[in-house]
Amino acid sequence: MKISSLQGDFKVIQTLRNKDELLVLGSWKDLVRIFDSSRAFLIDKSNSLFGIYLCKQECAEFLNKLIHDIDYNEWEDFRVEKSILQNQIQA
Repeated sequence: MKISSLQGDFKVIQTLRNKDELLVLGSWKDLVRIFDSSRAFLIDKSNSLFGIYLCKQECAEFLNKLIHDIDYNEWEDFRVEKSILQNQIQA
């Protein structure tokens, strides 16, 4: 899944060895904006691509944060129900 947001551009893929583990790919700048820099590791030096492993619950929280940061003021006639954007999402 490719994600473009105000927080950066990311790609989320499921790992083959562990179905409960997800790999988030992105630039160093984008990843360390949201996650601790000690968790990021180099994937492809020529493309400056880094990665971070997340469990499904942590990935759900990451996606929830990206959704909360959407600037809905730019969308005409769009309404978000407060109950939809709860802080807790179960993966």
